[in-house]
Amino acid sequence: MKVKELIEQLSKLDPELHVFVPGYEGGYDHAGPASDIKQFALDVNKEWYYGKHEEITDINDSVLVDHTIVEGVIL
Repeated sequence: MKVKELIEQLSKLDPELHVFVPGYEGGYDHAGPASDIKQFALDVNKEWYYGKHEEITDINDSVLVDHTIVEGVIL
Protein backbone atom coordinates (compact mmCIF):
# COMPACT_ATOMS: atom_id res chain seq x y z
CA MET A 1 0.00 0.00 0.00
CA LYS A 2 1.22 3.50 -0.75
CA VAL A 3 0.64 6.59 1.41
CA LYS A 4 -1.81 7.95 -1.20
CA GLU A 5 -3.94 4.79 -0.93
CA LEU A 6 -3.86 4.88 2.88
CA ILE A 7 -4.92 8.54 2.90
CA GLU A 8 -7.81 7.75 0.53
CA GLN A 9 -9.04 4.95 2.80
CA LEU A 10 -8.60 6.92 6.02
CA SER A 11 -10.26 10.06 4.59
CA LYS A 12 -13.56 8.12 4.47
CA LEU A 13 -13.49 7.49 8.24
CA ASP A 14 -14.31 9.60 11.28
CA PRO A 15 -11.02 11.40 12.12
CA GLU A 16 -11.61 10.68 15.84
CA LEU A 17 -11.42 6.88 15.39
CA HIS A 18 -8.43 5.12 16.95
CA VAL A 19 -6.07 3.17 14.66
CA PHE A 20 -4.76 -0.22 15.85
CA VAL A 21 -2.32 -2.86 14.64
CA PRO A 22 -2.26 -6.52 15.70
CA GLY A 23 -0.06 -7.38 18.67
CA TYR A 24 2.70 -9.96 18.39
CA GLU A 25 0.77 -12.94 19.78
CA GLY A 26 -2.66 -11.43 20.24
CA GLY A 27 -4.35 -8.23 21.27
CA TYR A 28 -3.86 -4.88 19.56
CA ASP A 29 -1.61 -1.82 19.89
CA HIS A 30 -2.08 1.73 18.66
CA ALA A 31 -0.52 2.25 15.22
CA GLY A 32 2.45 4.55 14.70
CA PRO A 33 4.21 6.80 14.93
CA ALA A 34 5.67 6.37 11.46
CA SER A 35 9.33 5.41 11.26
CA ASP A 36 11.98 7.24 9.30
CA ILE A 37 12.01 6.38 5.59
CA LYS A 38 13.58 2.96 5.05
CA GLN A 39 14.35 0.73 2.07
CA PHE A 40 12.53 -2.58 1.63
CA ALA A 41 12.95 -5.56 -0.68
CA LEU A 42 9.54 -6.75 -1.92
CA ASP A 43 8.31 -10.35 -1.92
CA VAL A 44 11.39 -11.82 -0.20
CA ASN A 45 9.70 -14.23 2.22
CA LYS A 46 7.56 -17.13 1.02
CA GLU A 47 6.73 -18.68 4.41
CA TRP A 48 3.18 -17.81 5.59
CA TYR A 49 4.37 -16.89 9.10
CA TYR A 50 6.68 -14.08 7.89
CA GLY A 51 5.65 -10.79 6.38
CA LYS A 52 6.27 -10.84 2.62
CA HIS A 53 8.79 -7.99 2.59
CA GLU A 54 12.07 -7.26 4.43
CA GLU A 55 13.99 -4.14 5.29
CA ILE A 56 17.15 -4.36 3.17
CA THR A 57 19.41 -4.12 6.23
CA ASP A 58 17.97 -7.47 7.39
CA ILE A 59 18.86 -9.58 4.32
CA ASN A 60 21.92 -10.76 2.42
CA ASP A 61 23.06 -8.57 -0.49
CA SER A 62 22.94 -11.54 -2.88
CA VAL A 63 19.17 -11.78 -2.31
CA LEU A 64 18.64 -8.10 -3.19
CA VAL A 65 19.44 -8.55 -6.90
CA ASP A 66 16.33 -10.69 -7.37
CA HIS A 67 13.83 -8.30 -5.72
CA THR A 68 12.37 -4.85 -6.25
CA ILE A 69 13.63 -2.28 -3.73
CA VAL A 70 11.22 0.47 -2.58
CA GLU A 71 11.19 3.18 0.08
CA GLY A 72 8.57 3.16 2.80
CA VAL A 73 7.75 3.73 6.47
CA ILE A 74 6.70 1.41 9.26
CA LEU A 75 3.70 2.40 11.37
